[in-house]
Amino acid sequence: MAELKTLKQLVYNADEKFGNEVFIREYIKKQFRETSFHEFRMKCDSIAVWIQKHFTEKTHIALVGATSMEYLSAWFGVQCSCNVSVPLDTNNNPENIADEIFRSDSKMVFLDDKHVKDIPLFKERCPQVEYYVHLQKPEEGMLFLGDMISEGEGQTPSGDVTENDLAAILFTSGTTGISKGVMLSHGNFIDNTTCCPEDDFHGMSVLTVLPIHHVFCFTIDILHSLWCGMTVCVNDSLFHIAKNLKLFQPEYCTFVPMIASTILGKMQQAAKRIPFKKMVAHEVFGKKLVAIFSGGAYLSPDIIKGYKDFGIDIAQGYGMTECSPRICTGVVNCPKPDSVGRIVNGCEVKTVDGEIWVRSKSVMQGYYKNPEETANTLTEDGWLKTGDLGHKDDDGYLYITGRKKNLIILSNGENVSPEEIENKFASFRAIKEIVVYDENQVITAQIFPDPDYKSKDIQAEIRKKVDEVNDTFQPAKRIVNVIFRDKEFVKTASRKIIRARINE
Repeated sequence: MAELKTLKQLVYNADEKFGNEVFIREYIKKQFRETSFHEFRMKCDSIAVWIQKHFTEKTHIALVGATSMEYLSAWFGVQCSCNVSVPLDTNNNPENIADEIFRSDSKMVFLDDKHVKDIPLFKERCPQVEYYVHLQKPEEGMLFLGDMISEGEGQTPSGDVTENDLAAILFTSGTTGISKGVMLSHGNFIDNTTCCPEDDFHGMSVLTVLPIHHVFCFTIDILHSLWCGMTVCVNDSLFHIAKNLKLFQPEYCTFVPMIASTILGKMQQAAKRIPFKKMVAHEVFGKKLVAIFSGGAYLSPDIIKGYKDFGIDIAQGYGMTECSPRICTGVVNCPKPDSVGRIVNGCEVKTVDGEIWVRSKSVMQGYYKNPEETANTLTEDGWLKTGDLGHKDDDGYLYITGRKKNLIILSNGENVSPEEIENKFASFRAIKEIVVYDENQVITAQIFPDPDYKSKDIQAEIRKKVDEVNDTFQPAKRIVNVIFRDKEFVKTASRKIIRARINE
């Protein structure tokens, strides 16, 4: 097959190369359900044929649901029909989902049982939508994905797209203002999928844990598996991770630091009862695990070391939705654990006034119908302003020190990155959440203690840890005030703390 340039070609190439090998493995009603690469391509074709019969012009199609064979078939069915996928956060509130369906100009919506009750609201707010499709079962007043597949069975969609055509609009859940629709082309996705070609993952499996609308999950777990011939094992709930790790026994997992930290804490508790740490690791992850990849937020070197104590490698990467997402790839057994990984092939990185700028074929086309924000984020010569502060070294590793918009500038001219201080507490079990900020030119920390942490005096433990961390910083960066909270911080739909609302 010719060089890959589009997501449709990626689906067809996977069928051609891997055929009857298992692409998706699920555990439903106490039974395994497996879908081969060939079966998957056929389902995508059938859905694409239906879409092309009902839409003659380029169409945006939204998807709201959890990871499943049906969801992925619909996602790539849209691609095989040469149209645009709009994956939305299924855990967002219905009003925000309706807003993003409307602002993305979506004319068709795939959804699962969770949001059937919200259809009256969607119809009221989104009059442009022509079809609502239930992913799993027939439902009165809706189309059913299974019927669409049956109707188009054995048929092949027409047409094709180019690498420069829009493939998807993904909404960022930013911590300030309204969400922005990131426009990613076929070329963006393909470049990011293939930017680390040196490893052979064929025949291995990955447990996909993160929400499917996140580009980190979608590119690393799904697109990469189509390209390499891996099996995607579907974790059906964040509450079932431990059970599904035992059930599927994958070679790889992708986590965010919060999940990695929680599981490490449980293993460390178990190790108090079972002296052999490798036995604990096998009990949690099975015996096939090769490595864990982490992204989405900062991963403390202490957590990396904690996993190493159990014989497990956890590799930290770095990226953002606007870059499809990888800027750095996680390196197994990384020689520089305080970095966020090695810059991927084909990606240029520079710093401008301390801010990291990147340029590559993975960088977005812009924000949908938002030229002002696009101009603020992309330069005319293609550089993406990440908003992150940091630097790279001579070996191609990148280091992040904080967010530019969160930088604290004190009256004496000192610049303080709150994330640099917060990250010092990332592996401290007594603290569940911490936000550092400037209050009247004084470095202040609001802290939500972990309610599950067992302690005679948790506040005293935390204050002692604050003193220890302060000793590692010069006076300007030391926490002066500590405020204890009795509830979690207000967060975005993707569980990022909204700093503008820390006093709520």
